[in-house]
Formats: sequence, structure tokens, C-alpha cells
Amino acid sequence: MPRLRCRQKHCSTPWHLMITSGERLTTVASYRQILVDGAPVGIQGLDAIFVALKKENIDPQDERLAQVLIERVSKGNYIPYGARDTYAAALGREYAAFLAQEGSAGVDRNGRYQNWRGIPREQIPWFPTVDEDLCNGCGICLRMCTTGALVATDNDKVCVTEPFACVVGCSLCASRCKPGAILFPPRSILQAYQPASKHARPNLFGRR
Repeated sequence: MPRLRCRQKHCSTPWHLMITSGERLTTVASYRQILVDGAPVGIQGLDAIFVALKKENIDPQDERLAQVLIERVSKGNYIPYGARDTYAAALGREYAAFLAQEGSAGVDRNGRYQNWRGIPREQIPWFPTVDEDLCNGCGICLRMCTTGALVATDNDKVCVTEPFACVVGCSLCASRCKPGAILFPPRSILQAYQPASKHARPNLFGRR
């Protein structure tokens, strides 16, 4: 998970601590992760940006979208200069999904996925990545997973379109993938999201 830190003066608390520490949860309510070039990246304030873009009637096909997204997201997040095009593409896909969900369900983006152990699903970095070079298009994973996290592509491969639709802790698709094209993060990362008492600090490093 990205080691982002609070921007308030004299505060060195990592954002991932603020996310899982009870009373501070509302401070980072809009924090969530997206897939950028197949890797999870934490973005702060993305929901507010999407809502503003919708009010401005900027649609996913608007030629201004990439530039606007990069400008607004980079105000509160670090985006490597050489990776701006990659980030713009990923953010554009997220914005299109946001608009589609708003139009079909009429609910806020935050209500799209269920919480996991009291934590918003989009803050849990558990989802598959697919190595397109290894994928042989057999489709076994699509038959095993019914959440919609994986879909078939036009070139007879499989890709991840709804990463947070994946059931936390489930990796059945990867276990059935004969060429080993589907990968998951180590299960040990979920230890950071174990329920804690009101005054206890989150067990981020597996210490007893």
C-alpha cells in the first residue's frame, strides 16, 4: 500500500494508519486505490474530483479530460511526470466507471462495494492482476469467478475490469489458472486490516 503521509503541518502519520484508526477514518473517507498499469495506487480525493467533473458536464470522451484529471489529482497526490499518460488512462477508466454506476444505480460511488470488516472495500488492496503474455484464454477463471472482476477481451485474453468486486481473501481463479497468469498480493497484507479495539493501534507489521 502506498506510504502516503498527511499533508497537515507537523503531522507525520501515514495515510494508511489514518484509514484504519477508528476515530480518524472520516479524515480520509475519499481515499481509495485504482489500478495503474496493473499495479495498485492510492489516490486521495478522487471521489470529490469525479463529482465536480460530472457537475461540469465533462464526459469520458471529452478531449480535456486527461489534462483536467492530471491537474486536479496531482494537487493532492504525487504523479511521476513520465507516467502521466498512464495515470490519465487509468483515471479516465475510473471516471467512466463512476459515471456508469451513477447512471445505472443512482447511488454514490462509495456505496458501490460492501465493506470488509468495517473497512470500505476500495481501501483493501486485494484483487488479481493478469499477465497477458501468460494468459492462454482458456476461460476457466471466468467460469470460477462470478463477481465480474474478470472479463474476456477482444483478443481472447482475460483482464481485470472490476478489481474491488473481487472477494477479499479469495484467490480461487489463480489456483485454477494452469499457465499461472493470475497473481494476487501475499495474503499477509490482510493482517493490517484485522479488527482492533477502539484504543488499539492497527497491527500493520504483524507484531504480537
